Amino acid sequence: MIRKIAIVHTDFRLYWPARLRMLNSFLADRNIDLFIVEISGKGSPYSFASASGSDSGLRWTRLFESMKMEEIDAGDAVDAVCRKLDELQPDAVIAGPVAFPSGAASVRWCSLLRRPVVIFDDARLDDVPRPFYVDWIKRQVYSLVDAMVIPAPSHDSTCLHFGFRKDQLFYGVDVVDNDFFASGAVSDGVQPGTGDVFSAAPFFLAVGRQVAKKNWKMLLAAFREAIGNPAMNGWGLVFIGEGEEHAELVELSGDLQGSRVHFLPFRSQQELTGYYKQASALVLPSLQGESWGLVVNEAMASGLPVLVSRKCGCAEALVRDGDNGYVFDPDDQCCVERTLVKFAGLDDTHKREMGMASQGIIAEWGLDRFCRGMWDAVFFACANKKRSGSFAGRRIISYWNGRYRPT
Repeated sequence: MIRKIAIVHTDFRLYWPARLRMLNSFLADRNIDLFIVEISGKGSPYSFASASGSDSGLRWTRLFESMKMEEIDAGDAVDAVCRKLDELQPDAVIAGPVAFPSGAASVRWCSLLRRPVVIFDDARLDDVPRPFYVDWIKRQVYSLVDAMVIPAPSHDSTCLHFGFRKDQLFYGVDVVDNDFFASGAVSDGVQPGTGDVFSAAPFFLAVGRQVAKKNWKMLLAAFREAIGNPAMNGWGLVFIGEGEEHAELVELSGDLQGSRVHFLPFRSQQELTGYYKQASALVLPSLQGESWGLVVNEAMASGLPVLVSRKCGCAEALVRDGDNGYVFDPDDQCCVERTLVKFAGLDDTHKREMGMASQGIIAEWGLDRFCRGMWDAVFFACANKKRSGSFAGRRIISYWNGRYRPT
């Protein structure tokens, strides 16, 4: 009988508080207590996000209150998680990727005490190329894991590669609070300021950290070429975010900055709803390494068409080409340019229909999907015999502490 479940992760920020509140309520209806174990008190790489809701009435423990994950020794993190699980004695554990201390500690603890463990992850094989021996090691560790929660069937092949059966795979990890974004929950106090974003001119919205894998330089170059097309008359491009490539992007925008191209710092999710309401479409041109792309969920829930790189993890599951947006090749600048021009040239009715299609598609990707996926995985893990794993897996997990590498 399941009475207590612990969920363990490096840090629960940004999208996590809403997910955890809903999961707590979902489990409470089944007379199950949820215990939240968060390693770091300062989020990474989303340090701009407010601290997680450990004071929200949930059973929430933060193990290293004043430290970023990068500052915490992996061995210390694993020891702290194991001590907390010893104290809680959950019937099952849900944890983040085994590459991180949260997953490593949870698999180790559950292996020793013969408790079911469910891992959530959205990584794909192509996102992070690894030597063959690293894949082998990961396969041995995964032999100790009872079930996986991944975003969608598009990620099945990765799990099958690591030795899971299809019946061990469940879906729902990459969701946002659709109702929040659909409602346009911006308040009067946080409406975008005058001059912050255009009030009348159409614009493409580019939201995210300004790092190489996001491919913003390619988007900027494609936009510069595209604006010579009559269909792009008056169109702008608004970047929201910061990162190591910010200064270079500003420089590359040149004479377009302030007229056709605008740069804004990170905005809270509440503030973002205002920009989603004003934008004409979201563009995400990411290269290899974008395991999902939750800004696409946000934009679709807000009723926006989405123009998404085929290399984004969400493209196959969420973007129906020509229906709610377009999928493009992010390595081909001409293809990116054509996609911008093609969308800009649509009539307003077609654009509105695309936005409505986005909301229809994303309706199946709300917080209830997250709760159902987590619960089904835990129920499966508890109903089936605990995996003993390989001999190599048991030896490796005794020493493996994981490491934290924000991307």
